[in-house]
Amino acid sequence: MYWERRVDMEQGNVKLRELWKAFGELPKTFRLLARVDRGCFLGLLGFSVLVGILPILTLYLSQEFINSLVLHESFRMTGILFGIYIVANFIAEAIGQLQAYVQSRYQYLLQYRLHYFVLDECSKMSLRDFETAEMYDRIEKITGEIAYRPYQMLLSLIGMITAVITMLSSVCYLFFWQPLAALILLIVPVLSMFYYLRIGRSEFKMTWNRAKEERKVWYLSHLLTKDFSFKEISVLGIRDYLLEKYRKVSEGFLKQNQQILNWKTLFQMVYEVIVQGIGFCIIGFALFAAYTGKILVGNVISYIRSIGLIQSNSQQFMQNLYGIYSCSLYMDLLFSFLEYSRGQQTEEGEEKIGKIQDVVVKNLSFSYPNGGKLLKNVNLSFHRGETVALVGPNGSGKSTMLKLLAGLYEADEGEILINGTPLKQIDRNSYHAQLSVLFQDFVKYEMTMQENIGFGSIEKMQDTDRMKQILDRLHLQALKKEDQTYALDMQLGNWFENGRQLSQGQWQKIALARTYFKEASFYILDEPNAALDTVSEREVFQSFFELSRGKIGVYISHRLNAAQMADKIIVMKDGEIVAVGKHEKLLATCEVYRELYQAENYDRESMGYAG
Repeated sequence: MYWERRVDMEQGNVKLRELWKAFGELPKTFRLLARVDRGCFLGLLGFSVLVGILPILTLYLSQEFINSLVLHESFRMTGILFGIYIVANFIAEAIGQLQAYVQSRYQYLLQYRLHYFVLDECSKMSLRDFETAEMYDRIEKITGEIAYRPYQMLLSLIGMITAVITMLSSVCYLFFWQPLAALILLIVPVLSMFYYLRIGRSEFKMTWNRAKEERKVWYLSHLLTKDFSFKEISVLGIRDYLLEKYRKVSEGFLKQNQQILNWKTLFQMVYEVIVQGIGFCIIGFALFAAYTGKILVGNVISYIRSIGLIQSNSQQFMQNLYGIYSCSLYMDLLFSFLEYSRGQQTEEGEEKIGKIQDVVVKNLSFSYPNGGKLLKNVNLSFHRGETVALVGPNGSGKSTMLKLLAGLYEADEGEILINGTPLKQIDRNSYHAQLSVLFQDFVKYEMTMQENIGFGSIEKMQDTDRMKQILDRLHLQALKKEDQTYALDMQLGNWFENGRQLSQGQWQKIALARTYFKEASFYILDEPNAALDTVSEREVFQSFFELSRGKIGVYISHRLNAAQMADKIIVMKDGEIVAVGKHEKLLATCEVYRELYQAENYDRESMGYAG
């Protein structure tokens, strides 16, 4: 639906069909807003109806007690009418205050719960979804406006209900006196709304088309405000260059916003001149009628007030209609995103598995979108009690192979068998319960050390004794307190108060601790020694081999010294398996492995330095 609306939006002026589509989506919007908090939402709708009715009620009461005074009727009746008028105004004020309270409460709920819905939907997406620029643009557009667009939609809906009720009741009031005048005041905003909606469509189109540039602005801001990039930016002296890029893109946004604002202001000025002119003509006619004795003074005052109500509420009607139309385009995008996973989900298996005994990869091929095959007809096997090293030049497909083994990608061809059962037939949660993975780009959680490690097996996060054993095994004594106990409640990273920043090697050991904390039967490590010195590397692999004893352990390493410790080594190049074996055999028979070995063991003479 969103993409159909977007095509319509780009094909010219706003049409009645497109407007009906926008209002046709309102039931879905109502359901989403009610899902946040049904009581608050229904209460706000009820308040909007009451707020719309009360102005014409107080207007009528004021007319009656003024006419009562002019006609010198019973003072008791005048007093009663005046008392009812006061009570009605107090009720209107109380309802307005109560509406403002519920509205503020609902605003907080709406912002956080819709954000939760979006985050929940992101968690259901596949890794491939996160590897496309288009999806990032959609997520940026949704999250960038979720704090105000849905709430703006709510305000527009409430304002529209109130404005329509007040405007129609005022028109009906005038209609019994001068039908033609009432109809003219009603027709003007209806005829004007299409141009106003055209401005709304242009605004949404503008913000959509600059989603890519807005993501660049966010990235530049991220670079300039985070510690991971500060050191390099300072030393390279590129701060001014990045600031200038930010300024140029931002100024382009300001010019676009100014253009939309100019259109809206000009239209509102012309519209106000027309509506005010019609209103003054009707007021003049009412004054003449009172002068000639055809109507009473109270009627004149009520007609003047009703004209004012029509003028103010017709403007509110236009603005709220503009808001509903503009926000409905965003809401369509939000709905399509919240329903995205349902349309993309592949059939997941239901078979539960226990401990993994063997993994067999048969004739597996894989390619990224808009790219050639990255893995080609791969055949592998891993068995319980076996440690396997994957080696090969950069870009040979090693990390992609591990992601496929982790169930993060679906193979284009071939299959992966777990204990003889195709992976796609296995319940994914059951499989992941037996799997523990350290990714090359592991996450540095800016949380406590206990959380950083406990995320490996969150249901056992309180098992601090096991955490301490793993930390000892990884020789992380530097994270102990003065009393030689681990500060598991210590905040890691420096994004939050009292945080402690770690070295890259220490972060990698924390990530390894998280991987080891999970009692799995299949361990996968992608470059576990990338940020470690040689001593730490030996300690890490020693602990890995101890941990994976009697289980399956697979790791990628660019250092062949580490690979030599595995039970077997798999050599990859250009997405294919070129050799499998032990170190000595591969040195003698595999040219790719021999080149890797020679490159790792270069000396000054081979580099062209004789001395």
